[in-house]
This record gives sequence, structure tokens and C-alpha cells, in this order.
Amino acid sequence: MKINALMMDEQDNVVTCVTEVPAGEEVIFRKGTELQTVKAEENIPYCHKIALTDLPAGSDVVKYGELIGRTTEDVKKGHWVSDRNILSVPRDYESEMIPLEADGSVSEAAKEQYTWGGNPGEGLSADEILKGLNVVRDPETGRMQFWGYKRKEGRAGIRNHVLILPTCACGSESSRIVASQVRGAVNIVFNTGCSDVAANTAMSQKVLTGFTLNPNVYGVVIIGLGCETVGHRQLREKIQAQTSKPVVSFGIQEEGGTLKTIEKAVRAAREMAAAAGLQQKELCDISELLLGIECGGSDATSGIASNPAVGECSDLLVDLGASSILSESIEWIGGEHIVARRAVTPELHNQVIEVCKAYEEHLKAAGQDCRAGQPTPGNKAGGLSTLDEKSLGCIRKGGTRPVTEVLEQAVRPQGRGAMVMDTAGYDISSVTSMVAGGCNLVIFTTGRGTPTGNAIVPVLKVTANERTFRMMDDNMDVDLSPIVRGEKSYKEMGRELVGVISDVMNGRLTKAEAYGFSDIAVDHVCRYV
Repeated sequence: MKINALMMDEQDNVVTCVTEVPAGEEVIFRKGTELQTVKAEENIPYCHKIALTDLPAGSDVVKYGELIGRTTEDVKKGHWVSDRNILSVPRDYESEMIPLEADGSVSEAAKEQYTWGGNPGEGLSADEILKGLNVVRDPETGRMQFWGYKRKEGRAGIRNHVLILPTCACGSESSRIVASQVRGAVNIVFNTGCSDVAANTAMSQKVLTGFTLNPNVYGVVIIGLGCETVGHRQLREKIQAQTSKPVVSFGIQEEGGTLKTIEKAVRAAREMAAAAGLQQKELCDISELLLGIECGGSDATSGIASNPAVGECSDLLVDLGASSILSESIEWIGGEHIVARRAVTPELHNQVIEVCKAYEEHLKAAGQDCRAGQPTPGNKAGGLSTLDEKSLGCIRKGGTRPVTEVLEQAVRPQGRGAMVMDTAGYDISSVTSMVAGGCNLVIFTTGRGTPTGNAIVPVLKVTANERTFRMMDDNMDVDLSPIVRGEKSYKEMGRELVGVISDVMNGRLTKAEAYGFSDIAVDHVCRYV
């Protein structure tokens, strides 16, 4: 018999159908090594769940071996389980915090109740991980390498962009025109920079500064208006205090208008691009890779296939010496306890829990509920019924290696390894924060498909939804649907992704990159003033 559904854990009381199943047909799935069946009593859409047993109103619904919600009405065996009959359960964050003694130690009783430290891996050698993959390696040490651009500050980029950077929304159009006139230049469209409270201004400055410090950037041409909150000179001086990269700036009001500013900025950008063209690529160690891990337009295939494959890829890269960042903290809610268990210390464990608690409290203070916007309508149409279900699938893309840092958004890591960043669940905002934090490549899983990209870093789009890959082949880079069809394991495809990432690091353009897509969104703490 050919399976048409997947069970994620033997404790689950639902399975996810990986084909459309008409009423009356058998749903076939594997529980451990045994094939089992359940008859569909109604039509079950692609990527949606079916009940394996009667679930009276108020019953726990279990997927991934974890609670994803409770039923709001009776759901009979063989019936469709979806957002129409299941709701998320509020989290008890206090019970998830590890109690610490006055000296910061953990009591023996707490040690028995809580775990932390993550999965250190199987200790595979580079030869074992990279066997059969076409990647660059150091002939003496065997370590994975890539051809990149070394910066004086120590980080290496996989691209060599001249960034045309507006200080505010009023400089965005001029920046776009300048970038269009200079080969090798990229621009961002900035939607803020003025009429903001101090915290929003600080976040904007952190993002703009972080963009310029990103190792994929060779130099920067700043274009301001002249009356924004932080002027072009102030931003330039702030950047120059942190880097030796070439930085110049212009103000539209000072230069006498748009045309005069564009003329000067184009000349400066051309000179910078000419100098950038002289920089030769050098062999760089894999430790220079900081991989941002993102998802968007998720459906059930994300949690059961593409996210586990990316998580495996992240684990392998960390084992090889690279670093990775898992973001979207609102999408840890429901799985925050699993992320926290990966933390290397009890303090970091508690920081993960606190991030989710603070996120919910922030929204409640404004009279809002995070579950009103998550999952999104597209997520629900794709089979994700609750925030908990989405989160339990989302966190799998971060892998299992010990978490070494819990970062605020747009903050650069101090160390290496697997890390998490407290960002918005909005994918473009999350990518923006990770790029500002220094990620030089982003891998982006999607179930329903998305075209988004970033001007500064390549965004590699992967999907395990065969229909999406076929319908949106203009945007999708990698097809992971063999996992859903049972042809390959997520571990096999995660390993293959290491080879794909090597290609991108060495110059292969992602589809979003080839189109020149440039999406950013800066998170805000409150309204414009």
C-alpha cells in the first residue's frame, strides 16, 4: 500500500494527509514500522489533518507528540480536523521557567524536572558530512570553504555590493534611481526615519547601521533629505566609527534637489563600484557563514518536510563550524519549551521563555491577541489550525544543536553556533532583522510560495509542496517534495541542501536575487507621532 498521510509522532491522534482524500477512501500512514489505515468519513483537503480516534469537545489534539490545541466540538474518527473545530490553548510560561537559586545555581529538584543543552550531534567528521557533495574544501584540513570577500573587520561576505542607503522614506526614490544607474549597486526602500518616537528611531538606526556593517556590503552611499530625525551626516559618522568601509553621504535639500543629488550620488557610487570590482575573492572558512533561517507562506508541508530538512542542514553546517539564527519568536509560542531545552545554560533557557511571555504581554497591553493574526488565513488554508501547530512545525527549521545566544532583533552575535533572535513573525521584518544582525545568506522555507527577497543577502527559497514548486517555479529554488512522497528522508535532503548553500556562497544567484527583489520592513514599538 502507498501511504497518503504522515504521522509525526507515535503519540499523535491526528495525521496529515499528503494528498486530497475523498470521503470513503482509506487514509494510509506509517506508525513506527507498521502501516495503519483510517477511513475518511468526509473529504480531507491536501495537507490537512484527519482524526484517528473520536475527539469529544475539549479533547487534546496531539501532533509532533505535543498539544496543538483543543477541540471546540465533537470530532469523530475519520473526520477533518481544522481551524473550524480546534483552538489554541494559552501557555503557562511561569511553569516553564527554570527556578534559579539566589546564587544563580539550579537546585537538584529542578535538575530532575527541567532539561537544557540541546543535541550536541553525532560527532560526524567533515568527510562523513560532505561525502559526495561538490563543495570547496581546504586540501590540508578538509574543512569546508567558500570563495568570498574578506573585510578588514574580520567577517567575510559572499557578495560585494555597493549599498545605496536612504536615511528616511523621502530618500528612497532617489536611492532607487542611483542604484539603477550603477552596476553592482543595490538599494533598499525605507518606509520610516521621521515622525517617530525614540524607540522606533533607535530600531531604525540599528537596522540601517546593521545593513552597512553586513559583510556582503563593500561600501555605502547614503542619501538623506535634510529634516529627518537622524540626518545623513550623523548616520555616516555612526557607521564610520564602526567600520573602515568607504561611506559617503548626500542631503537632497542641501544639494539643491533630486537631480543634483542623484548626479553626485551616481558619480560616488560608480567610483565605489569600480574599486569593489578590483577586490579579488579569497578562500574563506565555513565559520564565516552566518545563516539566517526563515519561513513564510507556510502550510502543513513546511512542518512535516521542508522545515525538518532545513533544520538538518543547519545542524550539519553548525557541526562544520558555521553559525545559524532561528527567528520569528511569536512562532515559538506553543513550542517555546522545546526551543528553550536547546539553550546551553538555564539563564538562556529562561530568556527564551521570557521572550515569548513578553511578546504576548506586549500585545495584550494594546488590547490585542497574537492568536488573532497567527496562523494567517493562508496558513489555515494550508492546513495549519493553531499557532501551536504552526510553531511546532516552524521551530524544526532551527535544528537541534545547543543554542549559544538569545539575540535582540538586528543585534550582531558575539559568538558562534546555533542562535535564536527575537523578531516579529512577519517574514520580511524577520529577514530584515537577521540581515541587520549580520547574516550573509538566508534560507527561506515556504509551503504556499512567496517571491520575497533581500537586496543585501541571497534568499534561497525551498518548498516541500510539489504543487507550489510546479506553479511557482519562477520563485522556488529547491524542490523538497521527495520527502513528502517518501522517496527521500528529510536528513538526506538536509544534507543535499548543504551543497546547494555552498553553490550560493560561491556565486550562484537565487531566483529572488536574480530578479533584484528588495523587501524590507522595520519592526516598530508603537505608532508614528
